[in-house]
Amino acid sequence: MTIEIVKAAGAQAAEAAAYVPDLVLATGPLSYDYIFGGRRLYDPFIAAAWAAPGNFFSHEQSVLAYEDGVFCGVLISHDGADHYRLKDAVWPVAVGLIGQHGVTEADIAALAGRAEIASFMNPHVPEDCSYIIVVSVPEAARGRGAGRKLIEHEIARARERGFSRLHLDVMSDNPAVGLYRAMGFEAMAETVTPIPCREHGLAMELRMMLRL
Repeated sequence: MTIEIVKAAGAQAAEAAAYVPDLVLATGPLSYDYIFGGRRLYDPFIAAAWAAPGNFFSHEQSVLAYEDGVFCGVLISHDGADHYRLKDAVWPVAVGLIGQHGVTEADIAALAGRAEIASFMNPHVPEDCSYIIVVSVPEAARGRGAGRKLIEHEIARARERGFSRLHLDVMSDNPAVGLYRAMGFEAMAETVTPIPCREHGLAMELRMMLRL
């Protein structure tokens, strides 16, 4: 068994596009369901964001894992200094969906309102760190080391960029928390927000950090 990590580009990025919506959703299904109000808006948004340049969910910020040539995972990350610029860049993608897939201006306005509320779950991202937004492996490929290989690749990238810390946010009920702890990540903040957590059943969110 050989796991290879490659930059998401060209034909490989196009191949991964079919998997990315489900893989991103798997990192926090209740969270994304709350923000997007279901998959009618979520699926076309993630697909468009993956294809577009320079935003939170773009293939440009991503690497892919292959096990003996078969796709088996994705990691999306960026430098902390780019965090809020990339976050803001998702909104032109969302607005561009109006008139497609039954998406209306009211849908995007509601999305913006829920996203603002959900944003209180995430502490500030400092400029002098690397930040992982997504690490996800298809269920059939789990337990064979792809997630660890993806994170190890990001650790190497962060060190090459001169960072001494790697940050990520993860729902506390995500089984990946165990892997993160085993790799040395520590929970630095535990966040509960009244509307998403108490009214909609979302778990507490953890900000985890690895000192490099």
